Amino acid sequence: MGDATRSWAEEPQRAIPGFEIEDYILARMDLRGLSVRELASLANIGRSRLHDGLHREAEKRVRLKVPEIAGILEILSINPIEAFFAKEILQKNADVGFHDLLKVISMVCSIVDGLSEEIITVVEHVDGLGFDDVRPEHGQAARELMVKAVEVEYQKIAKRRSRRFGGFGEE
Repeated sequence: MGDATRSWAEEPQRAIPGFEIEDYILARMDLRGLSVRELASLANIGRSRLHDGLHREAEKRVRLKVPEIAGILEILSINPIEAFFAKEILQKNADVGFHDLLKVISMVCSIVDGLSEEIITVVEHVDGLGFDDVRPEHGQAARELMVKAVEVEYQKIAKRRSRRFGGFGEE
């Protein structure tokens, strides 16, 4: 695991099957050029403790406490939703490069940020609808609609791009 985590800088095209939040923290640290020593100082966590918690080899890690992880995420400007989606996306997409996955993670976070409040507002303001009408299966239907809308928008972007560029890739 340690070699795979270290490889983000060297081979960003490889995802890590056992990717954990610590791996995402390490990858983001690598992108910022931040050492464990520097992060330990910023997070006010002992350097040895942080090194053991963020060991490059997952089997040698000690568990960091939730407040420690929360502090690290805040220092690295990673919101918990991003960390959750990063773990899920990076575990399942071995064929996509890390930097490209960061773009997808960012987009997904912007979709879900505030979404629950907006859905609550919809339920409260649609006459004849109540919270008893909300069902888990509606989430699957909403996701399918959202993915279809994203696909349609990206098809439009691709068409505009192809019209802008000539046959040889020039505008």
